[in-house]
Amino acid sequence: MQTIALSMLHYIDWLLSLFGIMGKCYIELAFVNPTSYTYIQCSFVTDQILERCSILFNNNYGIWGDDAPLHSNNALKADARVKLGIKRLREMMLFNDRCFLVIGEIRSFDNNQFELIGYTFCTSAKYDRLNGDAIWITQLVVGASYRGQGVAGTLLSMAKNSIADAVIIGLVSSYPHAVIALSNACNCVPIDLKFIADHAEDVIRACNVPYLSQAQLVGSIFNSQPLLTNNQQPVSLAKTDFFVDHKEVLAALEHIRDRWILGPLLDGHEFFVVFPATCVRHSRTWPSESSCNSSP
Repeated sequence: MQTIALSMLHYIDWLLSLFGIMGKCYIELAFVNPTSYTYIQCSFVTDQILERCSILFNNNYGIWGDDAPLHSNNALKADARVKLGIKRLREMMLFNDRCFLVIGEIRSFDNNQFELIGYTFCTSAKYDRLNGDAIWITQLVVGASYRGQGVAGTLLSMAKNSIADAVIIGLVSSYPHAVIALSNACNCVPIDLKFIADHAEDVIRACNVPYLSQAQLVGSIFNSQPLLTNNQQPVSLAKTDFFVDHKEVLAALEHIRDRWILGPLLDGHEFFVVFPATCVRHSRTWPSESSCNSSP
């Protein structure tokens, strides 16, 4: 047996020397942990699933900004992590039977366990203006260790393609890379400010997302009054009164400012975007895929 084992080792060494780097890459890739993405309808989202989402959110979403205590009667503490429990997630993200969840998991070969690395909660509604369905991304979270690897873009692609008649998709987010990821999911279509201005109010009304029901749209494309004293004005924002810390956001904007057309981000506001959507039908469990631009 020892002779056979040694012979096999020599044979593998010979193969590697024969194929060189190509052979080594093949051996290494064979042991990469696979990532899978799964669609889960509202009625099948259990408390166990929500607990995993809650843990990922609480550890990765962000921290409260300096103004958070002022706008919450000191219930929120600046620099404390933004947290959501199971009950609150269900109330906020699964508010009707057209809500759904897409999760991304990575499998560990060491213990055969699945680690949640990202998720997105969504809802859909009829959108008669474009003779199809609107999709709204109500929450998008990717673990810090897995950002910049196309996870967000893949989650959003699966969300978009899970609705057969999707014609428009949107989100509000303080994170510019979430906007980029949604662009990737929509075949890298660029941000169209006229399209946003034309459909913003109707999409909000159609999707009827609770936390957006009282949100005010502000920015130059909505003909609102100037909000800053300098020349750089907000372009497309929703005033959600969600006072998260923006240090990470400002750093991200600095890196992409030459191609960022949505302007600055104000405290208590989030970027507002909608894109035209064309559904491409897939299985509701996907392997990982890469996106066309850098995304979280």
